[in-house]
Amino acid sequence: MNLNARLLELDGDGMHPFQILFARMSMTTLFSCIYMYWTSVPHFPLGPKEVRGLLAVRGFSGFFGIYGMWYSMMYLPLAEATVITFLAPSVAGYICHLLLKDPFTRKEQIASFIALFGVVLIARPTSLFSSSSSSSSSTQAKSGNDDDEMITPAQRLFAIFVALIGVLGAAGAFTTIRWIGKRCHALITVNYFSVWSTVVSILALLLCPILGIGQPDIRFALPESAYQWMLLLSLGLCGFVMQFMLTAGIGGEKSNRATAMVYTHMIFAAGFDRWVFGHHMGIVSLLGCGLILGGAMWAALGKKVAVVKTEEGGARDVESLDDGEEGVPMLASMLAGEEGQEEGVVELEMNPGRGR
Repeated sequence: MNLNARLLELDGDGMHPFQILFARMSMTTLFSCIYMYWTSVPHFPLGPKEVRGLLAVRGFSGFFGIYGMWYSMMYLPLAEATVITFLAPSVAGYICHLLLKDPFTRKEQIASFIALFGVVLIARPTSLFSSSSSSSSSTQAKSGNDDDEMITPAQRLFAIFVALIGVLGAAGAFTTIRWIGKRCHALITVNYFSVWSTVVSILALLLCPILGIGQPDIRFALPESAYQWMLLLSLGLCGFVMQFMLTAGIGGEKSNRATAMVYTHMIFAAGFDRWVFGHHMGIVSLLGCGLILGGAMWAALGKKVAVVKTEEGGARDVESLDDGEEGVPMLASMLAGEEGQEEGVVELEMNPGRGR
């Protein structure tokens, strides 16, 4: 999805992120509504009453998350723009730990920092660590052509600032998705995000030319070639599948393991920078790829599953923290029993063979 967005920003006169966002989110809205209507998804289209406020916050914060990423790609290479977004999972993990009392164990914290260090090894973002002069000398043209105007340090710095706003937006989206959990169908959550983004982007495309804001970049224009149409269709399809899987995964996993998988985006970003945009990856970058995969998989697979047996003979799986780890006592709260359940002895049986 991000590759298609960057190619659209670089092709010809370049598409503004607002126009790309409108095309991508309008298709997501269309696909989501058709599927939910056809399959009679419960509470379509507004969702259950008890989570509508959270759904609205998810749509609002998610817009800033994706716009921050796509705007920064106009002035930063794909790998550099991607590396900044990886602050979001850790921020979301801490927020969910504070607000939702979700487990964010020491192992998950260490794994997040290991993966983030791997990201830095791959991208080595000059925008963050180099001086203005060196950054200016190594900048790329916005359209990718040598004869176009070079990106200034001020533009790159502002792109980083917008990307950091996007980090806060993405972290807010992760948090609200996990807060909603399984109380709402994943596609209803996606639909709030896509509808809000579609409305904001179409208003920007219509009002900015009238008000003289962002001219001549912010404007509404149809794709100029079959190549751009193909990129837009691919963007919409990839975006729809990504949002559905992301929402279902984060909403169904009450830990930081699902959001930790976002770090694997860097593998694709580095590959696209090499094979599409001609940026070479060295040994250090390959080491970074290994750290990302290792850290993400360590966070994802490092849990045990406990089987809780009740007096009534029922059983259910719950997560348990590894011995010696610091985290929210999720298991203890579940053992306390649900409302209306009779007090009694609970048998806890560890089953390491069912670890995820």
